Amino acid sequence: MNWLLGKIVGSPAVLLGLLLAAFLAGGSAAWTAQGWRLDAVQSEFDGFVATVKAQGEAALVLKAAQEKKDKLDKERTDAEVKHNLDRLRADNKRLRDARAGSRFVPSAASPASSPERACFDSTQLESAIRILDSEVSGLVEQGSEAIVKLDAAKDWALRMTDTLTPHK
Repeated sequence: MNWLLGKIVGSPAVLLGLLLAAFLAGGSAAWTAQGWRLDAVQSEFDGFVATVKAQGEAALVLKAAQEKKDKLDKERTDAEVKHNLDRLRADNKRLRDARAGSRFVPSAASPASSPERACFDSTQLESAIRILDSEVSGLVEQGSEAIVKLDAAKDWALRMTDTLTPHK
């Protein structure tokens, strides 16, 4: 054994050759082990990519279905709002027409000796009250339409919240 040790230590070329052989053997083993590790990681990565792709495609299908449902819900809500606004406007027109046929200011009492003795001009007062009624009615109609639209928006938002929250 001493003889072999003496040859190795005594000759730098043998020592260098032995070190090079050990380095190549170790490097080859490491290269092979890293290749196996790379194959395992690559396989895991490929599985991950396939899973993400499948989940993405499933999400697209769900998204398309949800968009279709949301579109139908919007169309239904829009139709409901239009119907409610049409009814509201018809009611307001009916009430306006009913008021148009009557007077706001009663005619002068028959025992009054002279209409000039009244404290106001009934035609001017009637005209002013009609203008006031028309403008107030317009404000009331705008407010009523806003209430109908707001109620529809709240109902739609509530349906959207129910859609988005997971059911237990």
